Amino acid sequence: MPTVRILAISGSLRAASLNSALLRAVAGLAPSDIYIELFTELGNLPLFNPDIKITDLPPVADFHARLLEADGVIIASPEYAHGVTGVMKNALDWMVGSEAFVNKPVALLNASPRATIAQASLKETLTVMSAQVVEAASITLPIIGSNLDELGIAAHPSISTSIREALRAFHTEIVNLQNSKTHTLYGIKNCDTVKKARNWLDQNGIAYRFHDFRSDGLTPELLQHFADHLDWNKLLNRSSTSWRQLSAEQQNDLTQEKAMQLMLTTPTLIKRPVLESGDKLMLGFKAENYQTELL
Repeated sequence: MPTVRILAISGSLRAASLNSALLRAVAGLAPSDIYIELFTELGNLPLFNPDIKITDLPPVADFHARLLEADGVIIASPEYAHGVTGVMKNALDWMVGSEAFVNKPVALLNASPRATIAQASLKETLTVMSAQVVEAASITLPIIGSNLDELGIAAHPSISTSIREALRAFHTEIVNLQNSKTHTLYGIKNCDTVKKARNWLDQNGIAYRFHDFRSDGLTPELLQHFADHLDWNKLLNRSSTSWRQLSAEQQNDLTQEKAMQLMLTTPTLIKRPVLESGDKLMLGFKAENYQTELL
Protein backbone atom coordinates (compact mmCIF):
# COMPACT_ATOMS: atom_id res chain seq x y z
CA MET A 1 0.00 0.00 0.00
CA PRO A 2 1.28 3.53 -0.73
CA THR A 3 2.56 5.71 2.09
CA VAL A 4 0.28 8.55 3.14
CA ARG A 5 1.29 11.72 4.93
CA ILE A 6 -0.86 12.84 7.87
CA LEU A 7 -0.80 16.15 9.72
CA ALA A 8 -1.87 15.68 13.36
CA ILE A 9 -3.23 18.68 15.26
CA SER A 10 -3.93 18.94 18.98
CA GLY A 11 -6.45 21.57 20.04
CA SER A 12 -4.76 22.07 23.41
CA LEU A 13 -1.64 24.09 24.30
CA ARG A 14 -1.22 22.47 27.74
CA ALA A 15 2.14 20.78 28.25
CA ALA A 16 0.32 17.87 29.91
CA SER A 17 -2.48 17.77 27.34
CA LEU A 18 -4.14 14.36 27.03
CA ASN A 19 -4.99 15.11 23.41
CA SER A 20 -1.37 15.90 22.57
CA ALA A 21 -0.28 12.72 24.37
CA LEU A 22 -2.88 10.78 22.39
CA LEU A 23 -1.53 12.11 19.10
CA ARG A 24 2.04 11.29 20.07
CA ALA A 25 0.89 7.75 20.88
CA VAL A 26 -0.93 7.57 17.54
CA ALA A 27 2.26 8.62 15.74
CA GLY A 28 4.17 5.91 17.58
CA LEU A 29 1.60 3.25 16.68
CA ALA A 30 1.39 4.23 13.00
CA PRO A 31 2.45 1.49 10.55
CA SER A 32 5.24 2.07 8.05
CA ASP A 33 2.84 3.22 5.32
CA ILE A 34 1.52 6.10 7.42
CA TYR A 35 3.80 9.05 8.18
CA ILE A 36 2.41 11.34 10.89
CA GLU A 37 3.72 14.86 11.43
CA LEU A 38 2.70 16.52 14.69
CA PHE A 39 1.81 20.18 14.22
CA THR A 40 3.09 22.03 17.27
CA GLU A 41 2.72 25.65 16.16
CA LEU A 42 -0.97 26.20 16.92
CA GLY A 43 -0.15 28.67 19.67
CA ASN A 44 1.92 30.77 17.28
CA LEU A 45 -1.01 31.56 15.01
CA PRO A 46 -2.19 35.15 15.55
CA LEU A 47 -5.81 35.97 16.19
CA PHE A 48 -7.87 35.60 13.04
CA ASN A 49 -8.43 38.81 11.10
CA PRO A 50 -10.37 38.54 7.83
CA ASP A 51 -8.66 41.70 6.56
CA ILE A 52 -5.29 39.92 6.51
CA LYS A 53 -4.34 37.44 3.78
CA ILE A 54 -3.01 34.01 4.67
CA THR A 55 0.19 34.72 2.75
CA ASP A 56 0.88 37.91 4.73
CA LEU A 57 1.65 36.06 7.97
CA PRO A 58 4.42 33.40 7.92
CA PRO A 59 2.92 31.20 10.71
CA VAL A 60 -0.45 31.13 8.95
CA ALA A 61 1.12 30.58 5.53
CA ASP A 62 3.16 27.68 6.94
CA PHE A 63 0.06 26.08 8.49
CA HIS A 64 -1.79 26.47 5.19
CA ALA A 65 1.09 24.91 3.24
CA ARG A 66 1.33 21.93 5.60
CA LEU A 67 -2.39 21.27 5.28
CA LEU A 68 -2.18 21.37 1.49
CA GLU A 69 0.77 18.95 1.48
CA ALA A 70 -0.91 16.46 3.81
CA ASP A 71 -2.92 13.55 2.42
CA GLY A 72 -5.09 13.66 5.51
CA VAL A 73 -5.49 15.40 8.87
CA ILE A 74 -6.04 13.99 12.36
CA ILE A 75 -7.45 16.34 14.98
CA ALA A 76 -7.69 15.66 18.72
CA SER A 77 -9.19 18.57 20.62
CA PRO A 78 -10.69 18.91 24.11
CA GLU A 79 -13.99 20.50 25.01
CA TYR A 80 -13.99 23.76 26.95
CA ALA A 81 -17.27 25.08 28.35
CA HIS A 82 -19.24 22.98 25.85
CA GLY A 83 -17.24 24.40 22.96
CA VAL A 84 -14.25 23.91 20.70
CA THR A 85 -11.07 25.36 22.14
CA GLY A 86 -10.24 28.92 21.11
CA VAL A 87 -6.90 28.00 19.53
CA MET A 88 -8.48 25.23 17.47
CA LYS A 89 -11.32 27.42 16.22
CA ASN A 90 -8.86 30.23 15.51
CA ALA A 91 -6.73 27.92 13.37
CA LEU A 92 -9.75 26.76 11.39
CA ASP A 93 -11.01 30.33 10.96
CA TRP A 94 -7.76 31.22 9.19
CA MET A 95 -8.36 28.41 6.69
CA VAL A 96 -11.97 29.37 5.89
CA GLY A 97 -12.09 30.70 2.36
CA SER A 98 -8.99 28.73 1.34
CA GLU A 99 -8.93 25.26 -0.22
CA ALA A 100 -6.87 23.78 2.62
CA PHE A 101 -9.69 21.52 3.81
CA VAL A 102 -11.66 21.13 0.58
CA ASN A 103 -12.11 17.35 0.06
CA LYS A 104 -9.40 16.74 2.66
CA PRO A 105 -9.87 13.47 4.60
CA VAL A 106 -10.07 14.23 8.34
CA ALA A 107 -10.19 11.89 11.34
CA LEU A 108 -11.46 13.24 14.66
CA LEU A 109 -10.11 11.63 17.83
CA ASN A 110 -11.84 12.25 21.15
CA ALA A 111 -10.00 11.57 24.40
CA SER A 112 -13.10 11.98 26.56
CA PRO A 113 -16.40 10.10 26.16
CA ARG A 114 -18.07 13.02 27.98
CA ALA A 115 -16.92 15.59 25.41
CA THR A 116 -19.66 15.28 22.80
CA ILE A 117 -20.72 18.87 22.15
CA ALA A 118 -17.37 20.21 21.00
CA GLN A 119 -16.78 17.11 18.88
CA ALA A 120 -20.09 17.62 17.08
CA SER A 121 -19.32 21.31 16.62
CA LEU A 122 -15.87 20.55 15.24
CA LYS A 123 -17.35 18.08 12.77
CA GLU A 124 -19.94 20.64 11.68
CA THR A 125 -17.28 23.33 11.12
CA LEU A 126 -15.08 21.00 9.07
CA THR A 127 -18.05 19.80 7.02
CA VAL A 128 -18.99 23.39 6.20
CA MET A 129 -15.37 23.86 5.07
CA SER A 130 -15.91 20.92 2.66
CA ALA A 131 -13.61 18.51 4.50
CA GLN A 132 -14.31 14.77 4.24
CA VAL A 133 -14.72 13.59 7.84
CA VAL A 134 -13.97 9.85 7.84
CA GLU A 135 -16.38 8.27 10.32
CA ALA A 136 -14.59 4.91 10.46
CA ALA A 137 -11.40 6.66 11.59
CA SER A 138 -13.07 9.06 14.03
CA ILE A 139 -13.12 7.38 17.42
CA THR A 140 -13.69 8.21 21.09
CA LEU A 141 -11.23 6.73 23.56
CA PRO A 142 -11.45 6.57 27.39
CA ILE A 143 -8.22 8.48 28.02
CA ILE A 144 -9.51 11.05 30.51
CA GLY A 145 -9.27 9.78 34.09
CA SER A 146 -7.14 6.81 33.04
CA ASN A 147 -3.83 8.31 34.24
CA LEU A 148 -2.27 7.11 31.01
CA ASP A 149 0.55 9.04 29.35
CA GLU A 150 1.54 8.54 25.71
CA LEU A 151 3.50 5.38 26.52
CA GLY A 152 0.62 4.04 28.56
CA ILE A 153 -1.84 4.80 25.76
CA ALA A 154 0.36 3.01 23.23
CA ALA A 155 0.75 0.01 25.52
CA HIS A 156 -2.90 -0.29 26.51
CA PRO A 157 -4.31 -3.41 24.76
CA SER A 158 -7.80 -2.22 23.79
CA ILE A 159 -6.93 1.45 23.24
CA SER A 160 -3.92 0.69 21.04
CA THR A 161 -6.00 -1.81 19.04
CA SER A 162 -8.69 0.81 18.45
CA ILE A 163 -6.06 3.32 17.33
CA ARG A 164 -4.46 0.86 14.91
CA GLU A 165 -7.87 -0.01 13.44
CA ALA A 166 -8.74 3.66 13.05
CA LEU A 167 -5.42 4.35 11.32
CA ARG A 168 -5.94 1.45 8.95
CA ALA A 169 -9.45 2.67 8.11
CA PHE A 170 -8.11 6.19 7.57
CA HIS A 171 -5.32 4.95 5.30
CA THR A 172 -7.78 2.89 3.25
CA GLU A 173 -10.15 5.82 2.82
CA ILE A 174 -7.34 8.19 1.82
CA VAL A 175 -6.02 5.77 -0.78
CA ASN A 176 -9.52 5.15 -2.13
CA LEU A 177 -10.10 8.87 -2.45
CA GLN A 178 -6.75 9.32 -4.18
CA ASN A 179 -7.41 6.50 -6.60
CA SER A 180 -10.87 7.75 -7.34
CA LYS A 181 -9.33 11.05 -7.11
CA THR A 182 -12.05 9.55 -7.96
CA HIS A 183 -13.69 12.01 -9.85
CA THR A 184 -16.25 14.37 -8.41
CA LEU A 185 -18.92 15.75 -10.70
CA TYR A 186 -20.64 18.91 -9.52
CA GLY A 187 -23.93 20.11 -10.94
CA ILE A 188 -27.68 19.72 -10.75
CA LYS A 189 -29.36 16.36 -11.23
CA ASN A 190 -31.95 17.41 -13.80
CA CYS A 191 -29.56 19.47 -15.96
CA ASP A 192 -29.34 18.00 -19.49
CA THR A 193 -25.60 18.68 -19.80
CA VAL A 194 -24.96 17.05 -16.43
CA LYS A 195 -26.98 14.03 -17.56
CA LYS A 196 -24.80 13.75 -20.69
CA ALA A 197 -21.64 13.90 -18.59
CA ARG A 198 -22.94 11.28 -16.16
CA ASN A 199 -23.96 8.97 -19.02
CA TRP A 200 -20.50 9.32 -20.57
CA LEU A 201 -18.76 8.52 -17.28
CA ASP A 202 -21.04 5.53 -16.67
CA GLN A 203 -20.58 4.17 -20.20
CA ASN A 204 -16.80 4.42 -19.88
CA GLY A 205 -16.72 2.73 -16.47
CA ILE A 206 -15.28 5.73 -14.64
CA ALA A 207 -16.17 5.87 -10.94
CA TYR A 208 -17.21 9.26 -9.66
CA ARG A 209 -19.06 10.98 -6.85
CA PHE A 210 -21.93 13.25 -7.79
CA HIS A 211 -22.42 16.47 -5.82
CA ASP A 212 -25.77 18.11 -6.43
CA PHE A 213 -25.72 21.82 -5.62
CA ARG A 214 -29.38 21.69 -4.63
CA SER A 215 -29.28 18.75 -2.23
CA ASP A 216 -25.62 18.78 -1.17
CA GLY A 217 -25.20 22.55 -1.07
CA LEU A 218 -22.50 24.98 -2.14
CA THR A 219 -20.10 26.40 0.43
CA PRO A 220 -17.96 29.53 0.00
CA GLU A 221 -14.89 27.30 0.27
CA LEU A 222 -16.00 25.03 -2.55
CA LEU A 223 -16.88 27.98 -4.78
CA GLN A 224 -13.51 29.58 -4.05
CA HIS A 225 -11.88 26.25 -4.91
CA PHE A 226 -13.58 26.45 -8.33
CA ALA A 227 -12.53 30.07 -8.80
CA ASP A 228 -8.91 29.28 -7.91
CA HIS A 229 -8.73 26.85 -10.85
CA LEU A 230 -11.24 28.28 -13.32
CA ASP A 231 -11.80 31.75 -14.74
CA TRP A 232 -14.78 33.16 -12.85
CA ASN A 233 -16.00 34.76 -16.09
CA LYS A 234 -16.27 31.28 -17.61
CA LEU A 235 -17.68 29.79 -14.41
CA LEU A 236 -20.56 32.27 -14.49
CA ASN A 237 -23.12 31.03 -17.03
CA ARG A 238 -24.50 34.12 -18.73
CA SER A 239 -26.59 31.92 -21.04
CA SER A 240 -28.59 30.39 -18.22
CA THR A 241 -32.20 31.03 -17.30
CA SER A 242 -31.01 32.12 -13.87
CA TRP A 243 -28.87 34.82 -15.46
CA ARG A 244 -31.75 36.13 -17.53
CA GLN A 245 -33.85 36.38 -14.38
CA LEU A 246 -31.37 38.76 -12.76
CA SER A 247 -32.03 42.47 -12.78
CA ALA A 248 -30.02 44.78 -15.01
CA GLU A 249 -28.40 46.19 -11.89
CA GLN A 250 -27.20 42.71 -10.87
CA GLN A 251 -25.87 41.95 -14.35
CA ASN A 252 -23.96 45.19 -14.88
CA ASP A 253 -20.54 46.21 -13.55
CA LEU A 254 -19.73 42.74 -12.32
CA THR A 255 -16.57 42.17 -10.34
CA GLN A 256 -15.30 38.77 -9.25
CA GLU A 257 -16.55 39.45 -5.72
CA LYS A 258 -20.05 40.31 -6.94
CA ALA A 259 -20.13 37.35 -9.31
CA MET A 260 -19.02 34.97 -6.55
CA GLN A 261 -21.77 36.23 -4.27
CA LEU A 262 -24.36 35.78 -7.03
CA MET A 263 -23.21 32.19 -7.68
CA LEU A 264 -23.13 31.41 -3.98
CA THR A 265 -26.68 32.67 -3.57
CA THR A 266 -27.92 31.08 -6.82
CA PRO A 267 -25.78 28.02 -7.73
CA THR A 268 -27.75 27.55 -10.97
CA LEU A 269 -25.68 30.48 -12.29
CA ILE A 270 -22.66 28.17 -12.37
CA LYS A 271 -21.89 26.63 -15.74
CA ARG A 272 -22.42 22.88 -15.48
CA PRO A 273 -21.01 20.44 -14.86
CA VAL A 274 -17.73 20.98 -13.04
CA LEU A 275 -15.63 17.81 -13.01
CA GLU A 276 -12.82 17.50 -10.50
CA SER A 277 -10.23 14.91 -11.47
CA GLY A 278 -7.15 14.85 -9.27
CA ASP A 279 -5.79 18.38 -9.29
CA LYS A 280 -7.67 19.33 -12.46
CA LEU A 281 -11.06 20.94 -12.85
CA MET A 282 -12.98 20.74 -16.12
CA LEU A 283 -15.86 23.06 -16.89
CA GLY A 284 -18.83 22.00 -19.04
CA PHE A 285 -19.05 18.77 -20.99
CA LYS A 286 -17.53 17.79 -24.31
CA ALA A 287 -17.03 14.09 -24.94
CA GLU A 288 -13.72 14.69 -26.75
CA ASN A 289 -12.32 16.60 -23.76
CA TYR A 290 -13.36 13.90 -21.31
CA GLN A 291 -11.86 11.30 -23.69
CA THR A 292 -8.50 13.11 -23.72
CA GLU A 293 -8.29 13.80 -20.00
CA LEU A 294 -9.83 10.68 -18.48
CA LEU A 295 -9.04 7.74 -20.78
